[in-house]
Amino acid sequence: MWTVVGRANPYCDGIHRRTMLQVGALAGAGLMLPDLLRLREASQADDRTKSRQALLVFLPGGPSHYESFDPKPEAPLEIRGPFGPIPTSVPGTFISETLPQLARIADRYSLIRSCCHDNSGHGGGQRYVQTGYKSASLEDELPHDYPAAGAIISRVRGPMHGGLPTYIHVPNGDDGGAKFLGNAYDAFEVYSTGKPVGLDVRPTLKLDRLADRRGLRASLDRLQRQQENRRVMESMDELERQALEMLSSTAAHDAFDAGKESQATRDRYGNHEFGKCLLLGRRFIEAGAGIVSVRVGSWDHHGNAGGTVTSGVKDNNVPLDQALSALIMDLHERGLSERVVLWCWGEFGRTPRINKSAGRDHWPQAMSVLTSGGGLTSGIVVGSTTKSGEQPAERALSPADVLATVYRQLGIDTRQQFLNTAGRPISILGHGEPIRELMA
Repeated sequence: MWTVVGRANPYCDGIHRRTMLQVGALAGAGLMLPDLLRLREASQADDRTKSRQALLVFLPGGPSHYESFDPKPEAPLEIRGPFGPIPTSVPGTFISETLPQLARIADRYSLIRSCCHDNSGHGGGQRYVQTGYKSASLEDELPHDYPAAGAIISRVRGPMHGGLPTYIHVPNGDDGGAKFLGNAYDAFEVYSTGKPVGLDVRPTLKLDRLADRRGLRASLDRLQRQQENRRVMESMDELERQALEMLSSTAAHDAFDAGKESQATRDRYGNHEFGKCLLLGRRFIEAGAGIVSVRVGSWDHHGNAGGTVTSGVKDNNVPLDQALSALIMDLHERGLSERVVLWCWGEFGRTPRINKSAGRDHWPQAMSVLTSGGGLTSGIVVGSTTKSGEQPAERALSPADVLATVYRQLGIDTRQQFLNTAGRPISILGHGEPIRELMA
């Protein structure tokens, strides 16, 4: 105990006798008042981190860092591409002209330009950025795969209450999964329309029949538990608890209905998939979800497949610019910035040279990451790439470093371990350190 001010029966000077004894004991141990105040501040900071939420904006396919956050105007045309840089609200920081709205609010986020790894496959690259563990293959993984960050957060945080699942994925799609943590910690999937996958959320649903069915199910389960895998049964119990809580919560139902937003807010995010998904993400966070993972766009622009550099910008950069800038400012204006850790990335960057099909190919040796809120420093650029953007020039960082930073801001100890299906203890992260430049 280190409380400085007592809460009951204080003396006229406001100090409780028990408090005086506590302070005296600590002082006897060599801790003076400044030390006690620092301890109190650290405890309050710990409380803040454990109440924070997370919002991931994932760009599947691998966005080009040249056409987003790391333009190279001095490089030859075949490297720099058809788009130039523009200044941002942070003096000396430039991003691609394809992101003008994000340029205007650059003081609200920070950029990591020196993130890199060595897996050029979509599956392997996504596994690394989703879990913090390197992949041994380019695409599909073996069954002993690792849990996605969202599942880890769900497992550590537990139920968030208020009716919403801890972990929500918008829209439905592959996010890595909970793997050996069990299905109870998989993401709850939602379509971009706000309709849950496989579940009709209605606040007027009569729960008496559902409760009767739940009781019958419990009776049957008791007969089977000796033969069934305990982990599977526990996962089903947790999924059932989440579904029942959500079905019975009017607040949870309201969170799925983006139509309750004003037309001005919906217009601000944009009438497209990016805008609808990010607006839903904000609504779920505001309603109490622990982490929302939003997967938007198709960024695999090879030219002969997935579109060219130019068409990719039109299809992806333009709506991302509108929706992501709206999200960042919306969180700020609603007083949620400190509470919500936001990060945006894909599985890798794109090749330095534009290919013969007017596209760029896979390039994990350099990629950019945007971070915002959650107590992280804003308005800075961490690291840099070489003049041609092919690799880090300074401060090379891994996806595990980015995840370690997110976990730190959420108060999650990455040394914590969980048993995999073979009974082996696995740490949340096997490597990676919080990025010191982003620590406010």
